[in-house]
Amino acid sequence: MKFSVIYSFDILGKGSVSPYMPTQRHLFEQTEGDDQYQYDYLADETGNEDYRNGKHRKLCAVLTRKQFERFLSDVDLYPEDAETMGSLGAPGFGPYIVPAISFTNDDPEAVVSAYVTPIPEIEVKTGITNRPETFDRIKKAILKVFD
Repeated sequence: MKFSVIYSFDILGKGSVSPYMPTQRHLFEQTEGDDQYQYDYLADETGNEDYRNGKHRKLCAVLTRKQFERFLSDVDLYPEDAETMGSLGAPGFGPYIVPAISFTNDDPEAVVSAYVTPIPEIEVKTGITNRPETFDRIKKAILKVFD
């Protein structure tokens, strides 16, 4: 099985992006940078200037299971049993919306998340299709294995 990953994080302006970057950085394409940081308004609302000029990254990749497991360990992510609207333009799928599983962490210094779409490697002759119940079964397995 492979995994299509859209990973993003936002941190305060004084923070470093290094702890949030995967060690296998060469496998990822960066699709967004600091110009997409959206939390400057919190500096005005809270009076905490640390929110101003924060850092943002969005990285995308298609990973093997071994690479995916290392990625989760690197950035300390775990799956959420939450409904998503799916991923738009997930790596490996083109400009389409595909089902996705949400991953997050409990870091108080950052907003960190990933949308992951498992890509089963199956032969057409098995008769398995991309029906919703197939994704639901895969999602349950992912939640169990990576929680």
